[in-house]
Amino acid sequence: MARQTTRRRTWIGVGLVLGVAAIGAGAWGVQRWAPFADDSEAVAWPQNIQPLADFVEHTTGQQFVEPIAIEFIGEVQAYEARVGVATTEPTDADRADAAIEEGIGRALGLWKGEVSVLAVRDAYAKAAPFPVTRLSDERTIVVNAAGEVALLPALVRAELTLRLTQALDDQLFHTTERASEAATSQDYQVMLALALGHAIWVHDRYVEQLSDDDIDEYYTADEARWEEYSAGVIAEVPASYRSIRVVAQRLGPMFIEALSEEGRELVEHAFTNDLPAALDQVSLPAGKYLRRDRLEAVAAPPGPLAAEVELSNQMGPFGLYLLLSTGQPATDALTAADGWGNDRYTAYVLDGRVCVDVHVVADSRDDADRLENGFNAWARARPPVADALVARRGTDLYATACDPGADADQPVPTEEAIDHYLGRAQEIEWRSDYSGNPALAECVAVTLYASYLFDDESSDYWTAADGIEQDCLDAV
Repeated sequence: MARQTTRRRTWIGVGLVLGVAAIGAGAWGVQRWAPFADDSEAVAWPQNIQPLADFVEHTTGQQFVEPIAIEFIGEVQAYEARVGVATTEPTDADRADAAIEEGIGRALGLWKGEVSVLAVRDAYAKAAPFPVTRLSDERTIVVNAAGEVALLPALVRAELTLRLTQALDDQLFHTTERASEAATSQDYQVMLALALGHAIWVHDRYVEQLSDDDIDEYYTADEARWEEYSAGVIAEVPASYRSIRVVAQRLGPMFIEALSEEGRELVEHAFTNDLPAALDQVSLPAGKYLRRDRLEAVAAPPGPLAAEVELSNQMGPFGLYLLLSTGQPATDALTAADGWGNDRYTAYVLDGRVCVDVHVVADSRDDADRLENGFNAWARARPPVADALVARRGTDLYATACDPGADADQPVPTEEAIDHYLGRAQEIEWRSDYSGNPALAECVAVTLYASYLFDDESSDYWTAADGIEQDCLDAV
């Protein structure tokens, strides 16, 4: 249990705090494609970075093919000035786009009230930076430390393994460039899950091998960092917005762990010629990636003839889960969302209101039955002024809703519901690591999280988990 506790705290401390900017800060451009090259020359590192670079290469089985500049800045204010995110006054176009996004969120029931997307983005931009920052467009890692002979704290060393892994993967697989060129939100989320998931996975293994004193130092610093971040960001940002921002990097380490247990080469294939198609394959690697669950064909809703169409995109299985969780218990919403086969949504303005049409294709008729029940419950939970409607044709589900306005009250995704979805991923990761059998781990976690709400103190989950594990052993 001690190892699980360590993994859990690492997962929370890193996964929640990391932002999308960690991969999207800049593009390195076209580089030499040389994954797994055996003839690359050794890259020289500063004295206190060398052991960390060695750890990253050993853990990943890969080698750096180009040097990375390491810049040390000891003074905190100078460091923050160097790596801080520049903010500019929003334009009229920015405000108009933000108003559409705010209306979409209220229409779908992701949030309610006066949510300011611009204020949310500003809160993320103003959050205190980590003590290690990777500037991908400069091929530089900036460290808040005195210099290459400085003794680096455990938190800084751990963070360096994460940033070094990101840089290594970018050299080999062009992760930043591919993420910036993603055609849909799911394509982007998949690249984020791989790039940050792999980096967090390496980071977690570094933390696991720290001495007891270093572990104590690490968690003391990590908890202080988390409290500071919570005060600056958590209070300003709706739970659903935060969860959409971090879901890929929460699922990513579990996906990497599951593939590593099946064979290290599978991780390499996932980055190169066997990229997951969407987050459903990342969230259930044994059932939907290793045994491939292909995306279903789907068409984006055209929007009404009289409407001004603003955008069309993909919601994905997690976005679908958030919607369903506002009308169903998290157990039912999660099971239904697992039946996601593909989707598109279209946002438009009609009669001065932001509205959204959603088209979801289920994996099977049974999945469509569950999704239909979920959408009907979602529609019933919307305020009457939202004009929510649901329809079905075979395995195709259709839903529409309009912005009910900032004054309307409605249920929105809760922290508990979000934890339920992300908790299953952690359960799969723990059990894959412990058993070495991702299919068994997934079977237990899927069954357990389809049956129990973990905020119910009357439930004996662990006794139930033992029974479920035995059933799964017989099945896989």
